Amino acid sequence: MSGDDEAKWHWAEGMKYALEGIKLLFILNGAAAISILTFIGNTKAGSALLVSAMVCFASGAAMTIVVMITAYLTQLSYGNASMNKGVSTSSWPAAVRMHYAAYVFIAVSILCFVSGAVLAACGFLHIPCPDVPCPHHP
Repeated sequence: MSGDDEAKWHWAEGMKYALEGIKLLFILNGAAAISILTFIGNTKAGSALLVSAMVCFASGAAMTIVVMITAYLTQLSYGNASMNKGVSTSSWPAAVRMHYAAYVFIAVSILCFVSGAVLAACGFLHIPCPDVPCPHHP
């Protein structure tokens, strides 16, 4: 395998892992939002913190759509730039900007998940349980 072919193979494999990671972010955020909805529906109790957590999880799931679009545009820009190697073009800087934008959106999706998890934990701690004495809820 030549160096160019090996590099293409590694890029293709890297894209597979990136795609699976983006799918995982969507599943984590979506499943977390659904689990909070299920909990609230079954207990008939809730709090503003749980609603905020659900919004964070839903936002994180929605952000993965933006990540997928940005990743597609990144690859499209890289492909266009590689076809015009001898021609002065603005495709390469555009590809790099889209590449970093995808990283930012991934970080925002992860931040939404972590924020949602913290808010959900706080929300669950503030829901009174009738069987367990709690100093905060007499």
